[in-house]
Amino acid sequence: MAKSVHTLIAEAVEAGKKRDYKTSIKILENLAAQGLAETSSPFAAEKNGNPEIYLYLSRSWAAEKNFTRAIAYGRAYIKRCGNDGTGWFFLGRNYILAEQFDKAAYCLEKSLKINPSILETRAMLGLAYLKGKKARLARQVFEQALKYDPGNMKLNNGYLNSLFIEAVNELRNGSLDMASQMFTFVINNKMDGVLPRLYLAHSLKMQGLLSEALLQYEAACKFAPEDASLKWYTAMIKMELGDAAGACEDLAGLGIQIPDDGISGQFFALGAVKKHLESGNYSRAATAARIYIRTFGSDIEIRLLAAEAQRLMGNINTALNHYKCAIEHDPQSPYPHYGILLSLQESFRWEELSSAILRAEAANVCDENEIYYYKIITAAHIDNPPEEVLPHLQSLIQNGRADCAIFNAMGCSYVKLDMPELAVKWYEKALQLNPNDEEAAIGKIACFEALDMEKEAHSQYTSCLKNYSGNIYLRRDFIQFLEKGEKWEEAANQLEILTGQTEGVNFDPELALFRRKAGQYQKAAILYRKMLLAKPEERILLHNLVFCLDKMKQTKTALELLKTARKTFGINADTFLIEGILQMRLKNKEDAIRIFQYIAEKYPQNRHAAEFLKKV
Repeated sequence: MAKSVHTLIAEAVEAGKKRDYKTSIKILENLAAQGLAETSSPFAAEKNGNPEIYLYLSRSWAAEKNFTRAIAYGRAYIKRCGNDGTGWFFLGRNYILAEQFDKAAYCLEKSLKINPSILETRAMLGLAYLKGKKARLARQVFEQALKYDPGNMKLNNGYLNSLFIEAVNELRNGSLDMASQMFTFVINNKMDGVLPRLYLAHSLKMQGLLSEALLQYEAACKFAPEDASLKWYTAMIKMELGDAAGACEDLAGLGIQIPDDGISGQFFALGAVKKHLESGNYSRAATAARIYIRTFGSDIEIRLLAAEAQRLMGNINTALNHYKCAIEHDPQSPYPHYGILLSLQESFRWEELSSAILRAEAANVCDENEIYYYKIITAAHIDNPPEEVLPHLQSLIQNGRADCAIFNAMGCSYVKLDMPELAVKWYEKALQLNPNDEEAAIGKIACFEALDMEKEAHSQYTSCLKNYSGNIYLRRDFIQFLEKGEKWEEAANQLEILTGQTEGVNFDPELALFRRKAGQYQKAAILYRKMLLAKPEERILLHNLVFCLDKMKQTKTALELLKTARKTFGINADTFLIEGILQMRLKNKEDAIRIFQYIAEKYPQNRHAAEFLKKV
């Protein structure tokens, strides 16, 4: 006797409790493929349906850390049970795990409206706001939650973290007194450390409270005695307080010689920025630069340092703004122009770089060899004949200008000349200099593909996507590569990831096709059902769903689906023919003959019916 749907669902849930998620998923996907999770579709297998199948699928895939599938099934559940706060909660949690924080917050807000008393949902919403860089909203949510459970450590930690980040934002916005109060509260509530003390010291200094600021800088130094950059702050404050001897002593401890023109508060503030940059703490360098500008005003040196910090953090547009300010301070300095050219070259913004080169050249302050260098690199990447660019690149190399940018430009030129065997060598040279060079790593893929080195290309794609997972263009190319090689399951897996990275594009038709060609008929059937729900009159979707069900050995289910379609939308020759074929499969000879005879009479142009009549 066949097991009931509820028995199978219970078995799946039990398997999930035992962390046997593969078994759970197999059972649940089989049920969903048969339409047993549907509630309102004309093709639903049961009148009431069991939409919780999608919720359990979502939770199982989340446990397997496949958040793209977890979200897809979670959305399927919410579409059918929009008033279930639990469904919105788990969908929100999965969005957090997928680092889609705005969507997570939306789902968790929905959940709270339905079930306002659940503290776990409030905590999760606070986390979504916090990770989404909405510290004030996060703090408000945690604050409300703590009214219900003031002793909850998880909520308290969330509150303090969000309050700290909000305080940093207040400091940046110039609300110094408010920032000081917030930092003090955080510290007094056992969230003490280098950063709270450092930021509190910054806010006190900017208010002119130098003695209080010195105490906080010294406290920060105690938390990180090995961080030499922090000593610059104590020396700076001592100097401003008139303790020149103490400031010099701090400098001597760092091995810093006193400059001939003496020392000042600006000297120490600038030194702190430089020290943070040297130690690789670019975020602190950017903060120190911001404080310097507010305290002492803007000049070319601080703008160049601020730009460097932002460039090294990957904030190219912010860096460019600082470089432009530096040009305004000193139009005769070449260094801001060099910074702009380097930033645009490193971010592969070739058209913008081409325009920036013209501006730098027009300023008439840059070394002509530097301008020539950037012109040639840019020419290799935009629409210029590669045979004309190559001699210039070779000349640069012969004159000792050999770096990753030149090697990549050589590789790019040889790719354009359809000489991948030479191009790959230049990309490898670049990677020898810098193993993390993105352009060279991706350039090798084009070479391997052109050389029909499929195994090497596949390996390089995998390696690059591991390092540059957010590169959606690279992922699209990989999917096309896998499709060409008929690696359907891997293509489908990559397409699922792309779905989570792309807004406003429906990949369901391609994904269903890949799953079907991979022989993953359950997954394909679920997708075809989803599309059929939106377009119930679409025959090709129905035919594909029936095909998948038949392959799953659910021929009876497939037949019932066709009968429902016929009763709902009328007879279609092709669909009715498939119904006849399934009757043959089930050895319902008389029903099959009746169908084929009907088609042969009504649709004489359909030769397949006559052929099948001979086979019955």
